[in-house]
Amino acid sequence: MKNCSLLICFIFIFWFIPLSASTVKEEFKIEGLISPASPKALQSELEKELKVKVLGLELTNTESGWPVLTLQYDSSSISKEEIEKTIAKIEDPAGHNYKVHHGPLQANAALTEEEMQSIAMLGPTAEAFPQLTNPYSGDSSSVARGEELFIKNCAKCHGESGNGYGPVTQGFTTWPRQLWAWHKTGPETDGYIYWFITNGRSDMPPWGVVLSEKERWDLVSYVKTLKPPSSE
Repeated sequence: MKNCSLLICFIFIFWFIPLSASTVKEEFKIEGLISPASPKALQSELEKELKVKVLGLELTNTESGWPVLTLQYDSSSISKEEIEKTIAKIEDPAGHNYKVHHGPLQANAALTEEEMQSIAMLGPTAEAFPQLTNPYSGDSSSVARGEELFIKNCAKCHGESGNGYGPVTQGFTTWPRQLWAWHKTGPETDGYIYWFITNGRSDMPPWGVVLSEKERWDLVSYVKTLKPPSSE
């Protein structure tokens, strides 16, 4: 009984010991999370290389749009700069390096010439792309189905808001487009968007081999509802 009382006392004292004044919590925006194994590899290597505690790694819905790694460490024994240098030296299982991102998020990437030609208000769809009309246009149930498909298949690259800053894109050769370019565009853009979903381009895979025709049209329906920040 005496031993139990001492143990309880010890736990009570230990629990209420405040953290050292030099213990800090810091957030780092991370580039280079390009595979499903990347987050786990980064966290395990950091704790192995440095005396830091990983509090979390948020891949989506961050304020900046970048994946955010939160660390707790003793600033009297290690600096933020040392942590960033260590992060840059770590490789994921595929041999890619991580990097701490600095600088603001580019919120409005310029439209490409193809995109400008395909936006209804600026001109007709480029001739290289099929003149198709979404058979589910204006169907709210199609939009709802498209949202589910988008979150499951597309958000990791294009971002949940369509901002083009998904959590797995930092190693891509071509940055994903910001999908709000198609917000409330007319039927002239249907064939263009559907073509890209079906055939892909650069780092984007051809979803026509995975999704049915109806599912691809549902995605077209949903993509056209994505709003740019200025319209919120």
